Amino acid sequence: MNPKHLLFLIIISIFLKGCLFEKKNEEVIDIPTPELIELGWSSFQSAKYSDSEKYFNELTSREDGYLVGHSGLGWTFLRTYKYQNARSEFNKFFSLDSLGVYAPADSLTRDVRAGQTLTFSALSEHPDVITVSQGFVASNAVNNNWSFRFDRTLTVSDIRLLRAVSQVALSNFADAYAMVRLIDPTFETDIATVEGRLALIMKIEELMSAVK
Repeated sequence: MNPKHLLFLIIISIFLKGCLFEKKNEEVIDIPTPELIELGWSSFQSAKYSDSEKYFNELTSREDGYLVGHSGLGWTFLRTYKYQNARSEFNKFFSLDSLGVYAPADSLTRDVRAGQTLTFSALSEHPDVITVSQGFVASNAVNNNWSFRFDRTLTVSDIRLLRAVSQVALSNFADAYAMVRLIDPTFETDIATVEGRLALIMKIEELMSAVK
């Protein structure tokens, strides 16, 4: 092929890609906020995380959707193992909600607190899992019936289990034992003994294996 023809084809290809990218961005901008939220979460549930990131990122620039956008980005980054980014987005949710649009008992708030717990645990930031942050204990802010709306396999038992893991890591065996008993009331051991603490650790490992 003539080098001039090849160069012409390359230029045309770059131009067309640029036009398609611009059109794609324009299409996202034109989508109404309720539909954009739905697209973000449906993409998330389908594990199309590049799409969910795109939709949620657009939402963060909208007055009527920015908090949902930060929540969605946090969960998207969490699922793609970008834990530092996830922590940043979840933190933004609370720092930007200065007017208290979402109350502590709101389902979206509970979802974000659960996401924070998963993120802190993934980063081995055990004190943050079980201590007060911005007025709340992240892992303690979900209720007994909580499950993640966009992945019902993730429930309050998972959050309690991560709390138990962090409590053991910080040598809070009594609290860890109480958490495990909430998950499995039939489990009993004497944590005042070395053997009892080992049994507790083994039980936590067993529960973790079941989750995986």
